[in-house]
Amino acid sequence: MEGRGLSAGGDFAAPLADLAGGALEPGSDGPGVTEPAPAPSPACRFFLAGGCRFGTRCRNPHPGALPGAPSPPPEPPSKKPPMKTAGDVISRILWDPQLPPGAFTVGHLDRFSGVREDAFTAFSWEDLASVGPDVLAIPQHRIQYFKYRGRVVWDKASRLDDVFGSTGGGRTILEVMEEEAGCPQAVGTGDGGSTGGCPPAAVPDGGAAVPEEDEADEDEPGAQRRPPAVPRPTHFVAVRITSPELRGSVARLQEALTRADPGLAEFCAPLPTLHLTLCLLRLAGAGEVQAAVTALRELQAEHRRLLPPAPFLRFRGLGTFRDRVLYAAPAPGPEPAGLAHALERGFACKGLTVVPLPAHACFHLTVAKIPAGGEPRLSRPPEPPGEELGTQAVESLCLCQVGGGRRTDGFYSTLAELDLY
Repeated sequence: MEGRGLSAGGDFAAPLADLAGGALEPGSDGPGVTEPAPAPSPACRFFLAGGCRFGTRCRNPHPGALPGAPSPPPEPPSKKPPMKTAGDVISRILWDPQLPPGAFTVGHLDRFSGVREDAFTAFSWEDLASVGPDVLAIPQHRIQYFKYRGRVVWDKASRLDDVFGSTGGGRTILEVMEEEAGCPQAVGTGDGGSTGGCPPAAVPDGGAAVPEEDEADEDEPGAQRRPPAVPRPTHFVAVRITSPELRGSVARLQEALTRADPGLAEFCAPLPTLHLTLCLLRLAGAGEVQAAVTALRELQAEHRRLLPPAPFLRFRGLGTFRDRVLYAAPAPGPEPAGLAHALERGFACKGLTVVPLPAHACFHLTVAKIPAGGEPRLSRPPEPPGEELGTQAVESLCLCQVGGGRRTDGFYSTLAELDLY
């Protein structure tokens, strides 16, 4: 009996051959059975909508697209143009010789009083880590706006940039300056204010319109009228009157004046502004302001090294000039004149412009002042002869800006206040 599976041509030989040749694989359905073709991928719906960001790398077919041709990129979303920062504006004002720093003011956020405005030249624009505690400086992120002659030219909230024109406004600071130069200014207001139309103009080249303070008036006690060639001051160094005794005496004198003539009340010097001017300066730009601060610090270091006794100014009696300035003068002594000369030497060594005081021999504390040509006239109130009004220690000096507004405590805008002792 023959065995079918043992014969060379038997039926069992074919499966063995198939196994030897590897025709069948694990998981296959047997010989002659193939896997179904994969279903075609659906067309790319982004390509059909007009654009696919993957192009030829897309997993879905792009019907009708040329082989290898990338699909057009989608349109980028519309973005607002980047706005120049406050730091860019600061650098432009500092380094562009066409821009007068004294014509700009800065609106900045104060943590206690909200948004306040100060002159651009009142700030030190150095790195905050390098400035001292007595220097006015602010972080740039607190700056809200810049003004040129009272006109807002950069505003963070509204994205206004008329300095560089970076936000698409189409106007730059040079065009603004031309517009302001052609704008008529009001005259005859007496305080640099405007009666309408354009805002009041500041003096070019870092200057400021000289306000009502006595340190910039040519008609002061013992003064000679200055020739027109003498520059008008933009800053002054003063001893602030802080003595309660002296302030009380001035307040009583002002009360006596107003009792005699109530119309004089508006001409009395506010008690927070009482000071004794030692030196007048004309500073052009932030560089000269910083040089003046440096000169004061050197004087401060010299005084602290020598440790001299702090001089006391004793004020006795009153004086008037042309019936419109009522003042108290300190008793004669070398201290005010010596300190004033030291200041002048220090500023001159820095190449700064010192404006001559009307008269070094007549340092004075203004009690009341009527502007030139104003009415009524002042006269000395009755007082005991030789009465001492009070004393003031000269322990610190203030570098203030002419016409720079007032601090929150009522004193003039102060760039630096340095203790001498």
